[in-house]
Amino acid sequence: MKFRLTGKFGELSPVRDFQAHSGIDLAMPEGTTLRSIAGGVVDRVFDGSGAIGKGLSVQMPDGTRTIYGHMNEIKAHIGDKINAGEVIGLSGNTGNSTGPHLHFGMKDASGHVIDPTPHAEKLASISGDHVSPGVLTSLFNNHDTQGPLTRLFYGSTETMRDHVADVTTEILFGIFDALKDLLIAGTLVGSAIMIILKVAGWRDGGRWTGVLVTANILLKYLFGGASK
Repeated sequence: MKFRLTGKFGELSPVRDFQAHSGIDLAMPEGTTLRSIAGGVVDRVFDGSGAIGKGLSVQMPDGTRTIYGHMNEIKAHIGDKINAGEVIGLSGNTGNSTGPHLHFGMKDASGHVIDPTPHAEKLASISGDHVSPGVLTSLFNNHDTQGPLTRLFYGSTETMRDHVADVTTEILFGIFDALKDLLIAGTLVGSAIMIILKVAGWRDGGRWTGVLVTANILLKYLFGGASK
């Protein structure tokens, strides 16, 4: 089982109304076993009625909180003491989500959001049934969480990658990834520009904003990782 980073900390996206992402997203099949990255006490449980869906927060002894969202099943209650590596639930697709994934966030003792990315590898290594270290940065083998276009591209060249490990092949993959990122970023920036033009009085700005936002969401689905 491989997890793939599909939403970065602080990124802006129309699916979040252009508000900075408070955590990171890891694409994974629904029902993936989730384990706490550190020991602490469950200080909050999300019942699924909010944007984060079902989830929970674990407060560590130093006051830092780890937050897990969009879960299908929660295996802990408020006040429970959790050990590092202990199962806390199963991943899902609840709340404001466009695909099965885990929202992983962190807050410091003062309640300010902090970047959880440095802890993502640890989370990936202890969660799931067959997770190995380093899976977060391994893209080529993540076929179970890729979108149809990404699967088509990598699948059609899988034999070549297995038998011809040359520079040309790696460059080709790099170009594909760069093009994917450029298309997604381009529609995001374009929609922001259209909003500005609409406010400035261009009557077609609203229509083009809708077109670009739709294109952005569609591209994220096709390439994989359309999540919040």
